[in-house]
Amino acid sequence: MANEMSFPLDESLEGPAPWMTLEQPSMTLAFGRYAGTMTFGRYIGKLNCPAAPIRCSPKVRLRKVGLPQIFDRLRYLQSVRAIPFAPTDPEKRYLWGQLLLESESDIDNINNGALERDIDVLSSLLNSDVWIDLSDKRKQSVGDYYALRTHDTSAEVFFHQLLLSTELDRRIGACSSRDDHSSGYMLTALPRRVAWGVAMSRRFHQNLAFEEFQPTAPHVGNYYLLVPQAKLPQIETLLDVGYALKWPTMERVEASAAVESESSDLTCRWNATSSTFLSGATLPGPTASWQVMSCLVDCSPAHRRDLGGLHEMRTQSGFQYLSNTYWHWECIVGKVLGAMKGPKNVAGWIGPCLYTPDLARVQYVRIFQRRAPERMTKRDLRSIEGRSEPLGTLQDRYPVSGFHSPSLGHRTFINSVRVEKLAFAPRPMLPGSVVPNHVEHHVAVQFAAKGRSYPVRLRHDVSFIAAADCSPNSHLLFNGYQYQVTQVEKLLYKCDWAGVSGRDDNVGDVLPEDLRGPDKDKVLVIEAFGAADNAVFARAW
Repeated sequence: MANEMSFPLDESLEGPAPWMTLEQPSMTLAFGRYAGTMTFGRYIGKLNCPAAPIRCSPKVRLRKVGLPQIFDRLRYLQSVRAIPFAPTDPEKRYLWGQLLLESESDIDNINNGALERDIDVLSSLLNSDVWIDLSDKRKQSVGDYYALRTHDTSAEVFFHQLLLSTELDRRIGACSSRDDHSSGYMLTALPRRVAWGVAMSRRFHQNLAFEEFQPTAPHVGNYYLLVPQAKLPQIETLLDVGYALKWPTMERVEASAAVESESSDLTCRWNATSSTFLSGATLPGPTASWQVMSCLVDCSPAHRRDLGGLHEMRTQSGFQYLSNTYWHWECIVGKVLGAMKGPKNVAGWIGPCLYTPDLARVQYVRIFQRRAPERMTKRDLRSIEGRSEPLGTLQDRYPVSGFHSPSLGHRTFINSVRVEKLAFAPRPMLPGSVVPNHVEHHVAVQFAAKGRSYPVRLRHDVSFIAAADCSPNSHLLFNGYQYQVTQVEKLLYKCDWAGVSGRDDNVGDVLPEDLRGPDKDKVLVIEAFGAADNAVFARAW
């Protein structure tokens, strides 16, 4: 599903380029090699501020067109691969004679540079609030418009926008081929919401086709069916995701997939979110992960209502389904439990994870989390190259005494920490406040160690970055790097590091000498070797 989650602006580039994708932060190389982790590029991308929207007044007005005319034009554009860019071609006259309000005398006076004028006019028209903002993930499920009639006014705005975006995309392709440069350069210059419309038109025409038929009485008017061209690959992806996540009701998924494979169009069993995924018209970004999970849930109609909160697409959420729990890859519960043996990060979901008795057998849950106390600043970004230089600061000579070989300290693995329970508690509501549809929950992971239970509450939304292993062995390290190695067992007595979280240490426990009064700039290295529960405890801590 990596191809569906990302939309490269310049397809001529060799290899992945996260900085040249429509969705930001980019989903290209976003997932770390370990479940619950992300790449450093994804972490930096989350800190970026979105660009301010570009506002401009349209230079021309649109003609009023109906759905039959829109569908006929879309069917024609699907049959041709490219639009000629000569100003006297019928394509030029159709745009200015059927879609835009412009007189015939003005068409005859258009010079050879009119292709750029078309792009400018169409982008200014699409950059308006009257159209659907497809960059909003709540508006990216286009399955509501699949069963269409010519008098259906709810779909008119979407397909009118799709037609204009397709006209714009074809002219961008013609302009790039004429001037011998990539269309990605022109896409980067478009306003954000216009570029998302172009992405929708490409995904739509790649995976869907129009078919027209005349129904019998008493219905009036033509019907248009959208026939998915890539439904079988999408069904195979759905099955692969279900097998990888060890979905408890996989037999129902297989039965639904068999029925869907025999049908040429989409059956009525799917909701709008699921239909969007099965049709292949999935927009880039994290929406695809919610759509594929919606398909798995729709295969069990009895549980669809209990998991209705998935349509809210909140990253800090998850659900319990029969004997397993599943969490979004950006939820802190999934980030922590991803270190256990068994859970995988598949299509943006981490599972199967630990069962909890605090939730119903089928229940959607939202997690209450605070913002991480430590945030990367502009100063950190500007100085990160110098602070991470393997040889330290730039010098003419590098003395051998300035480096040392780091040791792992105690090489005996600690296996006394075990995950005991995953606990949830509803967040108390303020008096007089409106009760939401889904109450937020506090979450804690309870560990057993040394004959005691240690509940570790997951308070903050922190990120775990997957780094490449030192190959083949450990290497020399500059003495200027301040770090401290400790065993995971010593974290039982420590609730904070350099005052970052603001929590007090456990009362009544003897704090180890090497964990007292650390410097804020010193890095704490935790030895979480041995059982996978050690890594879970280190992440939860």
